[in-house]
Amino acid sequence: MASNDDDLLAGITELAPRLLTTMEAFEQVQRNMHPSRLDQMAEFISPFAADLTQTFDTFQALTFPEHLAKFGQHLTQATTYSLRACDGIINSGGDTLAAMKAMRAQARAQEKLYPTANILTPISQYFLELPQRDDQALLEKLNVDRPGEKVGILNADNDRDTRGGFSLYIPEYLDSSQPAPLVIALHGGTGHGRDFIWSWLREARTRGFMLLSPTSQQDTWSLMGEELDLPILLHMVEFVAKDFALDRQHILLTGMSDGGTYTLVAGLQAESPFTHLAPFSGVLHPEVSMNGNIKYARDRNIYLVHGTHDWMFPIETAYMAQSELEAAGANLTFRPIEGLSHTYARTENQAVLSWFLG
Repeated sequence: MASNDDDLLAGITELAPRLLTTMEAFEQVQRNMHPSRLDQMAEFISPFAADLTQTFDTFQALTFPEHLAKFGQHLTQATTYSLRACDGIINSGGDTLAAMKAMRAQARAQEKLYPTANILTPISQYFLELPQRDDQALLEKLNVDRPGEKVGILNADNDRDTRGGFSLYIPEYLDSSQPAPLVIALHGGTGHGRDFIWSWLREARTRGFMLLSPTSQQDTWSLMGEELDLPILLHMVEFVAKDFALDRQHILLTGMSDGGTYTLVAGLQAESPFTHLAPFSGVLHPEVSMNGNIKYARDRNIYLVHGTHDWMFPIETAYMAQSELEAAGANLTFRPIEGLSHTYARTENQAVLSWFLG
């Protein structure tokens, strides 16, 4: 088995860029996901998967010395999940559920890869917004060691087989003496905060805001029956405020699908701490009007995002929400995304942040 430094360097140099390229390509699959396009997406991602598989076979023959063993494990696990994501699309056979599982595998590839960001610059750059990837000052700030400080990704009772916990990202260079904005990102139905955090981490890491990604108490948020999630969500905000300086003028609640629907349910409340609401691909729940909470939309900053090809919640539901929210006096920005189906509009994050942060 190969074990010398030259072989290790060559193996890492071969694998890392192919892994990052494949993960970037998979983001295009996510952006263009639709049940009717699965065959097209499989054809698109197949060459990337084949190239990565060939390189990975060689990489797996390497033996890492003890001091690099954990680094090698992270690269191996990230590549395994990335290939699993690709295979989920390639072999989906038109099954939307299989495609959804592939999206989760991509999130786990990112989770396994992130701990190596302070070792390899290209990986650190992958976890930044594109315009800032060559910002040397930012890259250097991210690499400063801060032993004992609560920075990076912190998970609180948020293993994937549990519900009701949260994942919290604190930028590695955050000045704890200065109040920072907070983005709270809510996953969709049957989702998990530990996966959904990656929908916003790149932006949080680049711009220096705190990012909270909770997991619902049950399979989805409290949209029917007893309200289980809101008290816990409010407690999480105060937990963050207790340990970190929180800019209470900039607390964004956002979410995808059921998380988008619940963004409006939780955000349109009396004395809500959420200063901005950005629901993606959700609906305005009838209960909001029936219980009178629609009145709390007056003067609320709301950024509504919906795909014109959404197959779960047709675009007409978004136009209905637009009409009702505007009638209630909301400060509404409505963004129908041409061609987008029921998938997360990651490319809209930048515009949302410009609206949120000013």
